[in-house]
Amino acid sequence: MIDKRKMKLDERQLALSIAFQPIVLSPVLVTPRNAKRTVLHEQYGQKLIINPELSRSLISFQANKSIPYYRWLKYKEAFSSEFVLYILSKFKAPNFAARVLDPFAGAGTTLTTATRNGCQATGIELLPVGTAAIRARLYADTVDISKFQRYLRRLEEYSFEPPRKNPYKFPHLRITRNAFSASTEKALSGYFAFLNTIENQDVRFLFWFACLTILEEVSYTRKDGQYLRWDPRSGKSLNSHFTKGPVLPFRPTILRKLHLMLDDIARRKGETLSRNVHIIEGSCLRELPRISDGSFDLVITSPPYCNRYDYTRTYALELAFLDYSEESTKELRQSLLSATVENKTKRELLAEHYRTIDKQTSYAAAIDAFRMQGALHEVLGILYEARDAGKLNNNNIPSMVENYFFEMNLIVHELARVLSPGGHVVMVNDNVQFYGEEIPVDLILSDLARRAGLPIDCIWVLSRGKGNSSQQMGIHGRNEIRKCVYVWSKPTTHQN
Repeated sequence: MIDKRKMKLDERQLALSIAFQPIVLSPVLVTPRNAKRTVLHEQYGQKLIINPELSRSLISFQANKSIPYYRWLKYKEAFSSEFVLYILSKFKAPNFAARVLDPFAGAGTTLTTATRNGCQATGIELLPVGTAAIRARLYADTVDISKFQRYLRRLEEYSFEPPRKNPYKFPHLRITRNAFSASTEKALSGYFAFLNTIENQDVRFLFWFACLTILEEVSYTRKDGQYLRWDPRSGKSLNSHFTKGPVLPFRPTILRKLHLMLDDIARRKGETLSRNVHIIEGSCLRELPRISDGSFDLVITSPPYCNRYDYTRTYALELAFLDYSEESTKELRQSLLSATVENKTKRELLAEHYRTIDKQTSYAAAIDAFRMQGALHEVLGILYEARDAGKLNNNNIPSMVENYFFEMNLIVHELARVLSPGGHVVMVNDNVQFYGEEIPVDLILSDLARRAGLPIDCIWVLSRGKGNSSQQMGIHGRNEIRKCVYVWSKPTTHQN
């Protein structure tokens, strides 16, 4: 019997190979310092293809800013709903209820976009800010609009005065102290008193979530990659000359956000998402090995980049709002994928986890692939040598890079296992540069995917990359770093 779905996917895979032109790599002077990376480029260079249909806004949060539901939370690490639609148009067979996985679900863009287009979607997410955003979108499925409107009218008449007895106090972390003006702290306290009057669970959650989404707007802070920037009005002793601009007052800002949410909810027209969305709260390093073989037809994801960004700092206000303590925030930071200089190795913990769930064989296979990746170890050798010579601005950079690829390698091997034959993995990621050395994340991870049994269909390259940091630019010159979308597939029959 002819598998029509497979024929359709094979036709699309052929189209992928002829639609766009491979990029032309500049000649590289081969030296002992870059020999193994050069071999990797020679091996996979023809897979690097400029895709003019992709843009930086499409694979970032920018395109979500005006889309209902997705515009509620400014989650800069997300890609857009339009990007998910683009991938579904390439890899989802018509009239097929594909099983979609996002192991780094973030704010759930993959999940709810996929379910709106006839898929079943599973997401794994550890950062509670992301899971809160997903749940808010699902609560919007079932919330009684008339009750939402009624409580919003009450709030419009509310004084925002905190109660005299047991008033709410924002549970600050050390990093968030002085983030709000006295008037905003007072309004937050009054708002929480109002939340306690909302009897309907769905409405109360959405009103609570609305408050979470505006914390940055009403604070003296701004998210900026690796850390929070602080306005001098906070009273903190600062070295930078950053000025945030207008700090919005709490009352009109929360009312504006709730009206925006109401407008979006009113457009749902009977649509339901929650029946086809499954959320697993936890680390994909621990949760993926528990999933059965061949459980998914398509993976659409974007892991944290190996760029030193610390989500527990950039989302410190939100974590404090979620009642995270200093200790639980530190634990969360260590549980996230190793992408910051403060992450410690998880090797022993992961080895023990695989033993506990009786997956030692698959763990050993992944370790072998990691050890054999020559280009990665070439870079690590350079970084460790620079560290020992005192030439790095942070001595933890080499171990961060090593831990990042060690953990991503395990994830790639698990994705190969949980993907069904004929399925695809689509992954957004950036290359990075440290100490003037570009790390070809795209080629290294793709090589590890091939070793795990996922041939490389192509690596879509954005026509415009990103520049290296100003600090590195001053020392090593400007070097545009590739921004890529990897496309890997699982053969329908065993291939060597």
